Amino acid sequence: MLPHDLPRRPVAPGLLLNPLCVGTGTSRWSASTNRPDDEKLLDGLRCAVESGVELVDTADSHLYGHAERLVGKVLKENRGHRVQVSSTVGRVLGSAPHPYAGPRVRHQLEQTLENLYLAELAVYTLESYDFGNGDRYLAPVVEQMRTLRDLGQIRAIGLRGPDGCSSPRYVRRFLQLFDEIRPDVVWTRASGLLPLPDVGGGENLDTFTDRHGVGLMIASPLANGILAGRRLRMGAGTADQTEKQTVAIDRGLTVLANRFGSADALLRVALRSILQQAQNAVVAVGVGDRAEVSRYFGCLGGPLCATDLAVIEEVFQLIRNAVRLPHARTMIVEAADLGGREAVPAQPGTPLRR
Repeated sequence: MLPHDLPRRPVAPGLLLNPLCVGTGTSRWSASTNRPDDEKLLDGLRCAVESGVELVDTADSHLYGHAERLVGKVLKENRGHRVQVSSTVGRVLGSAPHPYAGPRVRHQLEQTLENLYLAELAVYTLESYDFGNGDRYLAPVVEQMRTLRDLGQIRAIGLRGPDGCSSPRYVRRFLQLFDEIRPDVVWTRASGLLPLPDVGGGENLDTFTDRHGVGLMIASPLANGILAGRRLRMGAGTADQTEKQTVAIDRGLTVLANRFGSADALLRVALRSILQQAQNAVVAVGVGDRAEVSRYFGCLGGPLCATDLAVIEEVFQLIRNAVRLPHARTMIVEAADLGGREAVPAQPGTPLRR
């Protein structure tokens, strides 16, 4: 269970959720790697449900629906559960000419709900910014999403937001779509190594969503496991660059581990700091096996004080300065965009075929 100082947070109108949730967005769920160990992941999901998790964040593109089906299997085992699920649409192409063409959004939702053994989704997120030539599918998709919300098949409309590596052009596109779609929730990736992005005027995504009365969902708070002690893996750059970045990261994380001292100090620092700083957000940590999930919910302890938070931010800033290279994104963000590709794209939107 979560500490008492982390009460439920409003994600959308009428939707209050515990701020720490789990998601299937980790490299071990990627179709580009060997098939994951279903039993270990199922056991991790079961542990999350037992720990009181109230939201599982998944996507139709995670192993082409297999992740949704694993989540559904666990929910079916726990008939009295209170777990909500968020999923996405916009990247899986299927046999349609475009992921947003015609009734594609509604059809994919029907398949997702069937996979999950649910009658509704908590959040249905538009993952791609590609709405066809001249945004030809944008208005019909927005109409479909609002109809699905009115019918009670989804509780909130989500929109994928920029992250700390997004280009100014991408941020402008987000702001345009935000105005046209008027989502209930914005989804992004963030961690101590990849802070929430500036969306203009010195305002970051946290304050922007809060000002607009919109929920915020943050994935990848452990920076692909780096903030849990995993060694750096780079898909680009020279060995010398990688070694320098590894040394910088290890030095900074050692400072934090020594200051906070417990066996799970880095986990606590990574999760506590983002939960306390983004107080209107729910944070989804990637599902691993039962032992990993138990650590997530058991490491949080009491609140970090203002001095602790200042020290943590100073160390993270030093690490960010040391690894600020064009190819560093593959280190800081999750190792895959989880639709069957090994590298995270600069912007979401490339359709995936089933």
